[in-house]
Amino acid sequence: MYNILNQIGLLKPEVLQNRWLISAGIAGAVVIALLASILAMLKSRKSKETPAGFPQSGVPAGIDLAGGRKTSDEPAREDYDFVTERIKRVRKKYKSVLFASANPGSLPITIPVNVAIGLAKTGSRTLLIDVDIRRDALAEAFELAAGKAGLQPRAIQTGFENLWLWPAHNFAQLRQMNINQIVQKALDGFDFILINAPSLPSSADCRQIVSAAQAVFICAKSSSETAELTELIKPLNCPVIGNIQIPHT
Repeated sequence: MYNILNQIGLLKPEVLQNRWLISAGIAGAVVIALLASILAMLKSRKSKETPAGFPQSGVPAGIDLAGGRKTSDEPAREDYDFVTERIKRVRKKYKSVLFASANPGSLPITIPVNVAIGLAKTGSRTLLIDVDIRRDALAEAFELAAGKAGLQPRAIQTGFENLWLWPAHNFAQLRQMNINQIVQKALDGFDFILINAPSLPSSADCRQIVSAAQAVFICAKSSSETAELTELIKPLNCPVIGNIQIPHT
């Protein structure tokens, strides 16, 4: 380094004679570069650990799926990721999570389906339970017809590794819904249990469905729907961990 600097004339002769000064300058530059690298690394790690939409305190923010999209009620990929990350964060307290809405239009099946797939892809054994008996929409989404259920109702493994579905048509084979019993048995074998419950207020098993969950996401298109579901769930002591606002079409 001394010879190179001397040859290109970047240092004066009297300065070059002081090797200690040169060494100190080089060491100072290395320290500054190292500190800058460490700060950049810490900033990058912090941004990865705090998903978009979450305040630093960790308190869940409301999830607005509108996002300026006025032509579709389908959430974007980042919306599913947001919900998935929220569920992963609270897994030590809540393993069974309910997705509830006042009507099917306020809870697109893409939400529980994509969140379940997202959890399964992280290696978490995930069970998705559909209580929408009228439509059996999740069975259709995974192409699991009622004829494939077998004689005994059971959870069916989907085409995705670590993801099982308890289709709504299973309940037709039972004398009663008994979702509490299903969830309690599943808690030992699964990391996450997601319950799809559109039209929750009109369900005859409403109280049982809510009591089977340890936490709930409220999905709604309006503040009145959110208020209705909140009032319904509040007496049942099921904490709301997110409010998902679905855009109007």
